[in-house]
Amino acid sequence: SLIIFFKDMGEIVTMLLQFGFWMTPIFWSIDIVPKEYQFFLKLNPMYYIVEGYRDTFIHKVWFWQHPYLTLYFWIIALSVFAGGAIIFRKLRPHFADVL
Repeated sequence: SLIIFFKDMGEIVTMLLQFGFWMTPIFWSIDIVPKEYQFFLKLNPMYYIVEGYRDTFIHKVWFWQHPYLTLYFWIIALSVFAGGAIIFRKLRPHFADVL
């Protein structure tokens, strides 16, 4: 919904998503990053998906054995969804004016 008002928003989102995927520890372990910076990498929702697969297939630990990581993932995912829904609802009445 923001793209209607800000034409470059699509490019910004694409750039941020690409950066986020590059910062997802798929081929490298998050343990090589200093502890003070790991928090920022863990804000990436893809981190929990990748880490869940890694734990399941390599370490034989199921995702429900890490309830705090699962809860943290869902809090981030639902917060992003709720924020998007709120922005969409606030901007929806103005779509006809701009288009």
